[in-house]
Order: sequence, then C-alpha cells, then structure tokens
Amino acid sequence: MNLLKRIPLIVLIIIGGCQNEEKPQASVKGQLRIGFDIDDTILFSRDTFIKAPHMSDDPDHLDYGWVNTHDSLYSLTIPTMRDLIDMLRSQGHLVYFITARPGVNGEAVGRHLSRELGFQVVKDENLFFAPKRLDPETGKKFTTKHELITSLGLHIFYGDSDNDMVAASVAGIRGVRVIRDQRSVDAYSSNYFGDTKAEKSSRAPIDSMTYQTFLRQGVGPYGETIYPLLPFSGDD
Repeated sequence: MNLLKRIPLIVLIIIGGCQNEEKPQASVKGQLRIGFDIDDTILFSRDTFIKAPHMSDDPDHLDYGWVNTHDSLYSLTIPTMRDLIDMLRSQGHLVYFITARPGVNGEAVGRHLSRELGFQVVKDENLFFAPKRLDPETGKKFTTKHELITSLGLHIFYGDSDNDMVAASVAGIRGVRVIRDQRSVDAYSSNYFGDTKAEKSSRAPIDSMTYQTFLRQGVGPYGETIYPLLPFSGDD
C-alpha cells in the first residue's frame, strides 16, 4: 500500500483514538447517583427562615446571604435522613444536594452539612444552588432543579415540595417525597400537596384529611413514593 492510500487510514485511526479519549468514563455498574433537597428534607430549617431578615415587603424576598450562614444556629439535621445518607454512602452510592436557595454564601451551607453529615460537602461539587426562574410569558416562577438533576445523571431525587417532585418527573427519574414536619406545614403550607392549609380550590384540592390518606397509602399526588413512614420530630 503506497503512502497516499495509507493517509486516509491513518487519519481515521487518529480520529478514532481522539474520540475514545473524549468519552466520559462509564459509571460503576450498580452505583446510584442520588440527589437530596435541603430544606425540610435534610434540615428542619423553619426557624432559620422565620428569623431571616426580609429584603422587602415581599415575603419571598429573604436575605439568603443571611440564611445560608445561620443554619448552624437555627437549623436541625433530620436524623432519619442522616441515617439514610449514611446507609447509601456505605454501599458506595454517590450523594448530591440541590437546593432552591440562591447561592450567595453557599460555601457556609457546605461547611454546615459537612459537619452534620460527616463527609465533605462542597459548593459546585456535590452541593448545587438552583433558584426558581421567572417565565416571562406566564409571569410565574418555575423550578430549575431538573436541569441539574439531568446534568448530574441522578437516578433518584428526595425532596419535600411539589416542585421537587415536578423536577424529578421532568428529568425522568424517580422522585421520593419526604414528609414535611407539621410545624413547617403550619408556617408555610404552599408548594406541598398543593396547599393543605388553604381553602379548597383547583390550586389546593387536597385538604388535611385527604393529605393523611396519601400518607397512609405511601404514594403522593405525582405518583411519588412517600418517605419516611414517621415524620421528623424535633424531640428525636
């Protein structure tokens, strides 16, 4: 074979080699990548949000820079979820955290979770901030967690809110609903089974009695599994 005939073959071999080098390494067979929401999933943070300064009269405009640096003072780690994470990590599965909080002072959240959970939690490595995004057409805010769920290749996502279940569904993975502490339901009932504290309407069709039926059945309104069987109590 002369040189001119060999050149295309050589080029194909080089291109093939480069393509193989660029392919991401295959994940370990059987290893899960599992995501967790933070507020009312990992942390009972109601008191942190109640004490947080407001940046305006809008109740949604909290000073998240303050919130993210005060979990160590006012938030409690939920024992059942800490035990679950310990079990998953002991089996070799990978754990990530995705919160709708804005990321200002987010490194402080990572340091707090590291102390509480016993392993390194680092912003933009296994801790991610995904604030809601305003849709200019509808004027409504929607979750962006599904984007991170997809990019991280998660298999399961645990969270307490309706938005968490929507994010998991949009990303095409299994969502697991964590029971929100009743004190949090009383403090901010929206975005949780619609709104079990609001007057019954198309936006809030699930009243408190129907909510208890969902809990007994162990399946939520989005078809999600409900976990754990017993809700968190601050006395645990």
